[in-house]
Amino acid sequence: MMDQSKNGQIYAMRLALLLMGLCVSASAGAQDNESYPEDKIYIGILDDAREEMRNWKAGVPERRLIMPAFQKDGSDWLGIRSFLPRHMKWTVAFDGRNLGTVESQESPSDTGADQINSDNSRAKQEILTPSSEIPSVGKPSQKFAGVFSLGPAKFRRPLVVVSKPYFSDPDGWKRAQLPDEIAKVVLKGFRHQYPHVDRCKDEKIAEHDWKFPDSALAMRGAYRSNKNSFLVATHLDAGDCGWGGDPEDPIDTFVDQWFFVAADHSVRRIGGFDELLDAGDYDNCGSSEVIFFSMRSENSDAYNLVYDDFRKKAEIEVGYH
Repeated sequence: MMDQSKNGQIYAMRLALLLMGLCVSASAGAQDNESYPEDKIYIGILDDAREEMRNWKAGVPERRLIMPAFQKDGSDWLGIRSFLPRHMKWTVAFDGRNLGTVESQESPSDTGADQINSDNSRAKQEILTPSSEIPSVGKPSQKFAGVFSLGPAKFRRPLVVVSKPYFSDPDGWKRAQLPDEIAKVVLKGFRHQYPHVDRCKDEKIAEHDWKFPDSALAMRGAYRSNKNSFLVATHLDAGDCGWGGDPEDPIDTFVDQWFFVAADHSVRRIGGFDELLDAGDYDNCGSSEVIFFSMRSENSDAYNLVYDDFRKKAEIEVGYH
């Protein structure tokens, strides 16, 4: 009887130690989860809760949220779909300035803060910062409505948030008037990039290999850096059904085609986007990355981060249906 009692005590002690070990392990895991963001650099988008307007409501969404968008992985940026950190403090960056900080946390599934079900659903976090203290730029408008541009709703300008206090824009990108000599460089670069385009009329191809006049290519906007380089948005007026392009590099006719012109006047296309959202050195590497916003399709928007001297880019697509 004494041996059985002793064995029972030993078993109980071992069980207690095992449970303590599990608790320590779980506690360490929780600490690792909380410290995980310290080892990573994340970029998010501070945006309106657009799902509030999916029934084509008028007005401006009441809520705002954080959508984790990109993470640094070695020398590259990657798009984020799922997001591990449960609580984050973000620096709001705009035009090389720190607009303040916001705190966010993982959204419970029943709050509606998560993206509605779609192939392009993204992780969302609800904002803990009082709404009166959340930075905004400009007035709500249709400029960044994206998918909802055909409806009556208006939206605040999406803002870039960073998990570390990196907000400066060392390249000094600013909106600028486009010099005539740079416009000519872009036109030449466009013709070289797209030697074969189609002109359309009544949603049918009216002319293959259209030799379009210079006046058909609109220069919709330009930004200039302190290194005397340019970013230029172009749009070809080729009719109502778009125009062709290289099968290996298909053209999204919903958006403008953007070109980078270096200080030596070399030129190259960097992608198809709607609006330049912000430029900043979000990884503290000494040069600026640029983030664009676009309507990607009839039911999705996209954010593109262009980096490494405009030779690389990461994209997330956000669906609403």
